[in-house]
Amino acid sequence: MKLSINWLKDYIDPKLSTDALIERLTMAGLEVEAIESVNGDTVLEIEITPNRPDCLNILGLAREIGAITGKTVKSPKIKNHKSTVIKNLIHIEDKKACSRYIGTLIRDVQIKDVPQAMKQRLISLGINAINNAVDITNFVLMETGQPLHAFDFDKLAGGKIAVRRARAGETIVTLDGIERKLDTSILVIADAEKPVAIAGVMGGQDTQITAATKNILLESAHFEMGLVRRASRSLGLRSDSSYRFERNVNFEDVLTGANRATDLLLQLTGGHVSGRGEVSVKTKNVSTKIKVKISDIESLLGLEIKPLKVKTWLEKLGFKLTAKAGTLIVTVPGNRADVQQDVDVIEEVARMIGFDRLPSKLPTIKTVNITVDKRPREIREKIRRVLMAGSIDEIITHNMINSKALVKTNMANLPVVRVFNPLSQDQELMRPSMLPSMLQVALTNINRGQKDFRFFEFGKRYFVDAEKETLGILISGRRAHDWRTSKKDTVEIFDLKGLMQRIFQAIGINPVFEANQFAVLDTSCATTFMLNGKYLGSLGKIDRKILNNWDIKNQDIYYAGLHLDEVYPLPNSSLKYQPISEFPAIGRDVSLAVKKEIPYQKIEEICHQQGGDILRSVQFIEQYLGDKIQPGTKGLVFSCQYQSNARTLREDEVNAVHERILQALTHDLAAIRR
Repeated sequence: MKLSINWLKDYIDPKLSTDALIERLTMAGLEVEAIESVNGDTVLEIEITPNRPDCLNILGLAREIGAITGKTVKSPKIKNHKSTVIKNLIHIEDKKACSRYIGTLIRDVQIKDVPQAMKQRLISLGINAINNAVDITNFVLMETGQPLHAFDFDKLAGGKIAVRRARAGETIVTLDGIERKLDTSILVIADAEKPVAIAGVMGGQDTQITAATKNILLESAHFEMGLVRRASRSLGLRSDSSYRFERNVNFEDVLTGANRATDLLLQLTGGHVSGRGEVSVKTKNVSTKIKVKISDIESLLGLEIKPLKVKTWLEKLGFKLTAKAGTLIVTVPGNRADVQQDVDVIEEVARMIGFDRLPSKLPTIKTVNITVDKRPREIREKIRRVLMAGSIDEIITHNMINSKALVKTNMANLPVVRVFNPLSQDQELMRPSMLPSMLQVALTNINRGQKDFRFFEFGKRYFVDAEKETLGILISGRRAHDWRTSKKDTVEIFDLKGLMQRIFQAIGINPVFEANQFAVLDTSCATTFMLNGKYLGSLGKIDRKILNNWDIKNQDIYYAGLHLDEVYPLPNSSLKYQPISEFPAIGRDVSLAVKKEIPYQKIEEICHQQGGDILRSVQFIEQYLGDKIQPGTKGLVFSCQYQSNARTLREDEVNAVHERILQALTHDLAAIRR
């Protein structure tokens, strides 16, 4: 919005320098973006936010400046023209799209130039002067904010106006000389035969004012802002009128604008009012009343303020007030649809004070001792140190995925939380598992030639009634990149299992690994972590069908998931320092044949149960599956290390303990010594 200082002074003299005026406007929420000089007039370019259409005119800005400076605004005196009612002059077919239309018929006009002062006012705002009828409609638009249009009445077929939707196939040549195709969504002003204007946007060339015009029909109306916006965009046509209609013209200013323009037309064209046609769906705006407490104003703005000062500011802005026991009853004017609640009124007070003059204060907050559970963060950090020490890279993936990712991961049956208004299809639901997100990262790396990867992520899984924090680990490719090793071994399930064992040791828990079956893991190596009957997570090789769904060919991928929400509450088993024994250790190798379904962990448990204090460790050496062993069994070789911190062990006591272990394995597991 451009503001001419010379034009402004027709209504108010702020008694401020240009720089001081700019500062006061900006600190009242009306930011001045540019300054220019036009024929000796200073013109300010002011940024008006979409919620403030009341400031898209000179009088609106004068009202703001009057409230800021305490000066009185001298509004022009406008005569209320109660003329002869012309029946059937105006007909509104779409009353929802046009709630008010006033057509004033002015006869015997003389079309000529406007006085130089008015012409200069328009030129300063970048509006070309055309003739007195057109210039007056532009002048009143910029003065009051009410869009107007003048028709050559003698060119209106049937001598009447219809406000209706365009019909299929209709066209109009607008004032810019371009023929435009209309559709049925566009509201038009039509005579008895054809459209003569696009409602709220631009008039037509056929009925424009020329030097030969003798009779004028002056239009002042209120059109639905959304309809004008859509028409303007669909036609690629914008005007000063559409800019204001799109932001909602004040219903009550329709009559004000019509009367102001009629006054000027009578003065400058020599015509006379022949009559007026008016159709209104309603008579006036329904006033909004808001209760505002002075104490709330002081609390939000952080200062003490006199009610009389608040009353003065708001009344100068057009609000009506009554006061009662520390509370103001504020009646909102029709041109301030943006003021809906008490905080909006308080914002008006803040603008009048000036945002730069509001004190800066920290809010008074009562301190409360809140117990912070440090264990979750400590556990995550311990896990992170273990993983980073093992050259595992941390990644961060998006919490939202698409349904296709679940289908490809064989998880389509899982209950999911859907996003009501997703930004894209890739963010349509909250992930119920970490695996789809991590497989997408794996696929991206593989497609870029990075087939050796080790990832981990701390993230969340989402359910209808809960969020679960989870650790996900994904590994694949070669185990090492050592140039001294000719054989490039690939990672396997035991690499992942060993990694999980180091994590459990670091956080002080000792869960049991148990074979199990999962829809996403290969049944040959799927394993769960159980502690005191509670499920903590699982690991295994991802099923080949799932990898094929993701277009991951000829490569195995291993995944582990740990449910951290189940780990956090577990008792903390802190590690204790143990000195290295200075006495020699004695080793005994064991070779057994046991059933295939017996896990090695069970063998370790029996060894430690029977080994007492002197059994220091049980170390796995190898496993044998072949023709030289009974079908359904596997051969295991492991070593038991015996040692004491107090003395040198005797051979006979080691043999006794070792024999006890072997007998327990034979009895409890039906193991066969080899």
